[in-house]
Amino acid sequence: MIFDGMAGLGDNIFQRPFLRHYPGAYLRTPWPEIYKGLDVKCIRTGTQLRTQRKNEIHTDYQFFVEPANARRVRIGYGQKDMASGGIVDAFRRQFDVSGLLQFDLPSFSDFHEKIPFARRLAVIRPATVRSEWTSASRNPDPVYLNAAAAALKKSGFYVVSVADLEKGAEWMVGEAPQADLVLHSGELSLTQLCTLYENAACVVSPVGFSLPMAIAYRTPLFVVAGGRGGHNAPEIVTDPAMPLDSVRWAIPKNYCRCIDASHVCDKAIDSFDKKINGWLNEIVK
Repeated sequence: MIFDGMAGLGDNIFQRPFLRHYPGAYLRTPWPEIYKGLDVKCIRTGTQLRTQRKNEIHTDYQFFVEPANARRVRIGYGQKDMASGGIVDAFRRQFDVSGLLQFDLPSFSDFHEKIPFARRLAVIRPATVRSEWTSASRNPDPVYLNAAAAALKKSGFYVVSVADLEKGAEWMVGEAPQADLVLHSGELSLTQLCTLYENAACVVSPVGFSLPMAIAYRTPLFVVAGGRGGHNAPEIVTDPAMPLDSVRWAIPKNYCRCIDASHVCDKAIDSFDKKINGWLNEIVK
């Protein structure tokens, strides 16, 4: 069987638990590292998507040749899935798998030399927009990410800000959050990124790949929501079967449930400092 999987990094993290139920299956993916430890044979995608293509070209992980005459199953989700249970439920239906998830990621121990892992690390993701998939409405107001970074610094964390910016392809929205180490040019490989998230004390991020990655590593996560809630609300991008005990959200008071990538959503969050400091004191400690 061949699964034509999704290309996004976060989507592949969501897919991993379901591939566990199909030993020996083939999967079309640009992120073979995600499936380390599973009996899954990854096939190249030939994608032209920027970050996916970089990983597919440079990874040391093995790709297999597509078998002839194998049954193919297309994996994906759309607006109807978002309105009827969210991402995980959509994958349950498409993979024909029910029950609880073993939601995890492999350990890589690929420690980047610039990151002082002996320090108490906090990861922060800035708000960015990609030309390939422009969704400015999803981002939070960057002022809240800046406030979160200040709270992390005040609490004594060594803050690492990670992104993969490229002129004309992906750019920062607003002012970059304050950080001790700025890695905004795709300096980290996927295995180094995973190692950082697994060993960090906490992660602060908008909705994106950080959400499933931090949850999979049981790293305390604070999600700063923006708009486009019809695609990005907590009940859509998480599931009760996931390990969510250390996950908290800061959601705008008038949370916009639109599905418009360019809508000017109301992103004002009440009592943000109280929310981020409450999470730091109660969960991260």
